[in-house]
Amino acid sequence: MLIILIAVYLLITFILTVMGIEKQTEGLKIFFISLFFTPIVGLVYLYGKKNKSSQIRYYHCHECDYIYPVKMSDCPICMENGVKVRLKKYESPYKLSEKIGELSLA
Repeated sequence: MLIILIAVYLLITFILTVMGIEKQTEGLKIFFISLFFTPIVGLVYLYGKKNKSSQIRYYHCHECDYIYPVKMSDCPICMENGVKVRLKKYESPYKLSEKIGELSLA
């Protein structure tokens, strides 16, 4: 009976570790917290931490079809050619490629 309880305890600890890795937090830290304290403390720590990953915003130039992963107001390539073109914000270049077709990524 004790072996079954230890196996369940370790399984829950492992599941919390995988959940921590998926949330981009410290998976190893969650593993040790869950192992040495309890999985409940590990769960509280897991949901108390914010995601470390951030969403990338993309900006597209409709004139030259370049996509930039940094925030800029005007397209630098078009400005070199003497044309001032405002960049439009897109969440993902994959959504954009469905509308336009082939793109050149900068």
